[in-house]
Amino acid sequence: MKIAFMFSGQGAQFPGMMKDLCAAEPAARQVFDVADKALGRGISELCFEGAQEDLNLTHNTQPCVLAADLAAAMALRAHGIEAEGAAGFSLGEYAALAYAGSIPMEDVFEMIQYRADSMQEAVAPGKGAMAAMLGGSPEQVEAVCAAVTEGYVVAANYNCPTQTVISGETAAVDQAIALAREQRIRGKKLAVSAPFHCALMEPAAMKLKALFEGKAFDVPALPVYMNVDGAANRDAAAIPGLLVRQAMSPVRWVQTLLNMRADGFDTFIECGPGRTLSGLAAKTLTDVTILRVGDAQSLEETLAALK
Repeated sequence: MKIAFMFSGQGAQFPGMMKDLCAAEPAARQVFDVADKALGRGISELCFEGAQEDLNLTHNTQPCVLAADLAAAMALRAHGIEAEGAAGFSLGEYAALAYAGSIPMEDVFEMIQYRADSMQEAVAPGKGAMAAMLGGSPEQVEAVCAAVTEGYVVAANYNCPTQTVISGETAAVDQAIALAREQRIRGKKLAVSAPFHCALMEPAAMKLKALFEGKAFDVPALPVYMNVDGAANRDAAAIPGLLVRQAMSPVRWVQTLLNMRADGFDTFIECGPGRTLSGLAAKTLTDVTILRVGDAQSLEETLAALK
């Protein structure tokens, strides 16, 4: 058995997430204590008691999901379950790096808060959008984007072989959805507040670049498979540049999973709220075990499965 952790990204958040896990697992609760102290506000209260509309604000979403991701991983660690490799979807990549010891937990929350606010400020509200394109191949979705005449739109997240997310200017995304419908590809607008992982995020990427110039990243204790190319990385000096590129580049999740499988990983545990990454792994990989930790019950089920 070779275990990989997958850390959830934006969109997985829901009211009450991790509340019962933190009540049952002190190691999980400690993560939220660190988050509250690092940011000087109630991240734990937002996750445990906050409304969906508050959790959906990027300013809140990214630190909340980061805390949830790391809480799940720390609960597993407290029970002696460790990963030999890790990957995180978008903001989840920061959780993967923190889990691997490349970024101190006290620093990663300040980093993700700065990232969240920079990404939100990069594009004015209503000017950008994202949509999941369901049922078509990545090549078909790329061709649809290329045919758009109403502005800028590109493939932004390669989620699984039959699901690719597009990102760009709102009118262009709307036109892409209409063009895709002609090819029997269903487009579904995502409830996000900015067009992530495309060139419109360049202002945010440049802010991150300036931030990282004053930060030292440690060598990861295990390989972290990075979003921009899906490749395993243990080069601390390369991490800042990869994170800067990640903000305005596609998330190559399919390639990430395929590379991990090729490297011998056969047990994938989703750490964080929801089941999104578990579902994407099931649609991408064969002959693997897929587990998750998103609450107290799923922790118990995963621990039992690993015995």
